[in-house]
Amino acid sequence: MKKITLLTISILITFLVQAQLFNIGGLGIGYLYVGPKLGGNASFNSTNVGTGVDKTANYGFQAGAVGKFGITKKLAIQPEFVYTSKGYAYNSTTLTNNYKTTGNYKYFGFPIIAKYAFAAISGVQIYGSGGFYTDVLTGVESKTKYDDGAEYTEDYHNISEYFTRVDFGFNIGTGANIPLKNRDVLNIDLRVGIGVTNVEKGNTNSSSRNTSIQLSAIYLFDLTKWVHFKGKSILEEDAYDENGEGPAGGRKIEQ
Repeated sequence: MKKITLLTISILITFLVQAQLFNIGGLGIGYLYVGPKLGGNASFNSTNVGTGVDKTANYGFQAGAVGKFGITKKLAIQPEFVYTSKGYAYNSTTLTNNYKTTGNYKYFGFPIIAKYAFAAISGVQIYGSGGFYTDVLTGVESKTKYDDGAEYTEDYHNISEYFTRVDFGFNIGTGANIPLKNRDVLNIDLRVGIGVTNVEKGNTNSSSRNTSIQLSAIYLFDLTKWVHFKGKSILEEDAYDENGEGPAGGRKIEQ
């Protein structure tokens, strides 16, 4: 797992730092941004937990790094490397006691997202997004807490025996790019992750797919301020032309 993580980080850094912008008719197209991502998510699992049980959201967090490559003014591709906590939660009522159970799945994820900007409002760019993710499971923890104060925790050490190591799924969402005066961008991102993998191996009675609602903030540093690329910025500091169109949070480059 450590080797996969280090390899992925190395590939992402190499792509961000060494990638060259391309030219069409002498005009360079593209921009490169990189930055941290931090947010929270509410997740659910499709497992059938039986009658007399109320499913609720499992609240977790996500943190990581993203890179962003702009193809045109409106279209961008964003690879990410993110730690995220997903899972399930449910409340159960019995004749003698009530209890709440939460299950936490700990993942390192590799989403790849396409973003298309369709509007600009007062300099803020609004976009729609879609893509896919591949999550690698690194830990599972289950907690049960009773109304009488008793609490039980179980850590699954032999993960591969009970759970699927890799969770694959799709993302769809929307968000806003807020340009800053220093040419960096603050990105507010809202998306829904829909898993297609049954994450619990022993569950033969129903599916066990993850679904999550994710809200995050991403600070995007403009790499053209520090890394030398061929060409120079030809856009104004507000990054929008007279028609209100912006480069999806970046700059266009000219030879």
